Amino acid sequence: MPIVGVTGDVGAGKSALCGELAKCGAHVIDADSVARALWDDPEIRRKAEERWGKGFFDAPRKEMYAKIAAKIFGDDAEYDFASKLLHKKTMENILSQARSAGGVVVAEIPLLYEGGYEKLVDFVVYAACGFEKRVGRNAKRSWSADEIERREAHLLPREEKIARADCLLVNDGSEEEWREKARSLWRKISEGELDKSGASC
Repeated sequence: MPIVGVTGDVGAGKSALCGELAKCGAHVIDADSVARALWDDPEIRRKAEERWGKGFFDAPRKEMYAKIAAKIFGDDAEYDFASKLLHKKTMENILSQARSAGGVVVAEIPLLYEGGYEKLVDFVVYAACGFEKRVGRNAKRSWSADEIERREAHLLPREEKIARADCLLVNDGSEEEWREKARSLWRKISEGELDKSGASC
């Protein structure tokens, strides 16, 4: 069975899409969770503290992740440093989980193209959503329009990624309509009807 990679716009509903696919029977791997867990790796912490200062990680977990985000999303050099520190091991861990999983594997990988993860997957779905809708959707995460733009500043242009993806799924309706699009995608995956034309999923 294929490994399906899900990427897309920041705050477009990738996790909700993958959550519905999991309910349908997919084995879902969340690359952000894999990468986040790596901050507990002693070797990675050592290299980060050599750059960011000893004791950088001496904080409650939620505060620690906020410090990391502030550090890497506010400076291109720090973003590049963290990417090089994490991407290789993240890729290895995703591949290991995919190989040991049974059935269909769906990997949610926000940095799929930026990190070179496309080589791990057989098919790429790009989840797209208009900017204003994304701002509204992510208000509950306390992400402002500025925060979304700050995170997207480090990414490849969305037009380029949409062109490279195998199919496009647009989140332009209600939450239930998005879930139904996930279920429709699952039927295509299950029946071997995935289309690599770049058209709508």
